[in-house]
Amino acid sequence: MAPGFSTNQTVTEFSGRGVGMDVVKKNVESVGGVVSISSEPGQGTTVTMKIPLTLAIMDGMKVTVGNSIFTIPIANIRQSFKISADQIIYDESTSEMVERMGSFYPVVRLHQFYNIDTEVTELDKGILMWVEASDRSFCLFVDDLIGEQQVVVKPLPVYLNCFELKNYGITGCTILGNGSISLILDIMSLHAQPWRTFRKEQWSWMNRICSRTWSNSPQRQTAPPLSAA
Repeated sequence: MAPGFSTNQTVTEFSGRGVGMDVVKKNVESVGGVVSISSEPGQGTTVTMKIPLTLAIMDGMKVTVGNSIFTIPIANIRQSFKISADQIIYDESTSEMVERMGSFYPVVRLHQFYNIDTEVTELDKGILMWVEASDRSFCLFVDDLIGEQQVVVKPLPVYLNCFELKNYGITGCTILGNGSISLILDIMSLHAQPWRTFRKEQWSWMNRICSRTWSNSPQRQTAPPLSAA
């Protein structure tokens, strides 16, 4: 697998330069994997690649809502901005909207959606994140921005399936530098069913289970039943 080494006697359009396996080795090792080769004369060669299960890496923006930290995929973010109170518009159902580049977008307050206690409840005191996925575009209201970071996406524990988290805009989680958990938002499903909300005890229970899962193997617990508001 050393660069410049090839078993081909002649250079062709596709091989013979000694760079193919070297490229594979470097790319697999860059994500924490290992490549090994074993050969038997007259039998053949076996190439083994070992790749970590947690391979999904994404660029995310970390935001705070109360004491919780969420990660929003950078690919879904169009803009982050602050507004004044006189820039808030209300539609016929009194839902909040804001204007960006000549169009009006609904506001989803994350602290209300997930029933999280926070001191930042006025739109002009926090941050609005203009996000989009496919043909859906809206603004998320959060307390503050922490910053952009590459994160490793970890799947949620299977016994959290009772929460139907996909319907609540949660696609996975990541471990932060201090060992705490940040839930990764799925912008598409977050906007799909905005009438659903978490009860406080459900949110607390789920965060506790996620933290225990990625630090130690947690004991099984009974989840509070879901409710839709």
